[in-house]
This record gives sequence, C-alpha cells and structure tokens, in this order.
Amino acid sequence: MIKILIFIISSIILPCLVFAQTYTVKKGDNIYRISKKFNVTVEDIKKANNLTTNKLQIGMKLEIPEKNSKITKKSKELKNSIEPQYHTVKKGENLYRIAKKYNISVDELKRLNVLNSNKLSPGQKLLVKAPDKPRENLSIRENEKVPVLSNAKLDIEEKKEEIEEIKASEDLSQMSITERLLLFAKKMLHLPYRFGGNSFSGLDCSFFVKKVYSMVGIDLPRSAREQFTVGVPVKKDELQPGDLVFFRTYAKFPSHVGIYLGDNLFIHASTRSKKVTIDSLETHYYLSRYIGAKRILGIDRESIEKAIEEIKNQEG
Repeated sequence: MIKILIFIISSIILPCLVFAQTYTVKKGDNIYRISKKFNVTVEDIKKANNLTTNKLQIGMKLEIPEKNSKITKKSKELKNSIEPQYHTVKKGENLYRIAKKYNISVDELKRLNVLNSNKLSPGQKLLVKAPDKPRENLSIRENEKVPVLSNAKLDIEEKKEEIEEIKASEDLSQMSITERLLLFAKKMLHLPYRFGGNSFSGLDCSFFVKKVYSMVGIDLPRSAREQFTVGVPVKKDELQPGDLVFFRTYAKFPSHVGIYLGDNLFIHASTRSKKVTIDSLETHYYLSRYIGAKRILGIDRESIEKAIEEIKNQEG
C-alpha cells in the first residue's frame, strides 16, 4: 500500500518539477554563445548564477534556467502574426502581375503603398501584406485581464537586448569594423521613425547613422547636414559598404542620410516607410534626390580635414 502511494505521489509531483541544466564553461565560450546554445537570454543566465558582469572563467559551472516553451511559442506566434510582407520590383514587372502573385487587388496594392500612378521602378520595395493588428490584452482568468506591452514595444526591447548581447560577445573581435557596423545597422531594422527622434522608440535618419557609428567607436555629428561635412567624398560607382549616402528631400541642403550596404542597397530610418528599412539607390525617389556619399571608415583625421578644406575652397 505504501509503495503504491509513493508511486502515485511521485508520478504526480515529479513531472511538475523544472530542473535547470548545469553547463561547464569551456575555452572559447562566452555568455552570448552559451545563451544562444540553450535558447535563453544573457540576463536569465546572469540572474540564475548571481553574475554582475559578462565575464566567465574556464571551468565555471553555470546553472542554465529552463525556457518556458509555451510562452516562447506564443511570443513567436504573436510576432509572426504581425510581420508585414514586402516585394522588390524586378525588371518587367507591373502592378497587375505583383497583385496577382500575392492574391490581392491592384487597388489594394496601391493603397498599401500610397501610389498615385501605376508606374514602378526596378528595385522599388512594395508592401504586399500589412501587419496584423496586435492583441491589446491577454485574458488570465475569467473577468480578469492584464494589459501587456504592444508588440512594437516588445520588439524594441528585444532588439535592445540582442544588441547588448552582441556587444558582450567575443565574436566581435574577429570581425572587421565594417562587418560590425553593418551587423549593428541591420539589428536596428524596423525600429520606428520619428522626426528628430533620439531613441530606439523613435529615431530619425541622422540619429540612426550616429547611433550605429557610435557602436563601433566613431562619433559623428547629429544632423545629416553636419555629417555631410565629414569624411572623404566618394563617387557613386566607387561606393563601399559602410559609406554614408546623402539626399536632398525636404530642403536644399543634405536632409537625409543612410548607410550603404552594397549592391545599390542602403539602410536608413525612412520618413516614407516610418521605420528603419532597406531601399535601393535605383528607386526613382532616391535616384532623383541623391547628392553624394562620404567615406568615414578607414580614413584618418588628417585626410578628413583635408577633404573638408577642399570642399570649402570649391564652394568659395
């Protein structure tokens, strides 16, 4: 009878217990790699082991907290449900073909992209599926609802955490400054645009560029107009990843800036898309407003000052 009772109790209790894994730190490990290996955050590992820094010692035993798979799955499903879908226009394509491909009407396609005509340009990026509206609350019990952060805010916090984890990674030391710059720039994709914005919850084009460059130890001026005065001028056919590309949009002076990625693509905080996005320099809007580029990476201060002086002499 006692054996039966013990069996019943153990069969009920044991499955409910959550055991943390133990991991021994090996040579070459860092907290970022370990967090990715076990699909938990750096902060979770630090809290579970009472760590105040990201530094680890070889042979150190770490308690790896269990990830709540149900919550993770729900979060991923929620995130996927609000993801917009885009299409990059290829040569020979028109609105009718693209609309048919994504099973929407031409009128809907024009509405999504605020198009006044049927003209398209190769490389133009079109929104073909709008993001779903996020749920505003989550029912916990009957007649009890707890408000949660909007999906946009959740994504912002996730991006900030991911960037901090990358900064703590030893892998960065094995990357070139250009690779690091582009990595950080792409990690900021989809952050919301706000004119004059100075934070992850809303940023403008020049703050985006200034922030990304600061992550690799380079301090740039705040505005696009000021950023256009530094670096060495670069011809369009000689652009390299990491170069700054400038445009005249709402003013006669340089009023918009982005970071060149290669293959005629650049990343920027877009007024038109209302977020950090990637566009083509060959898109008609940017092609007609492009005014030049500047190279910052790999340029010594003397060369920059000399280039600025030459520009002043040309203007004089």
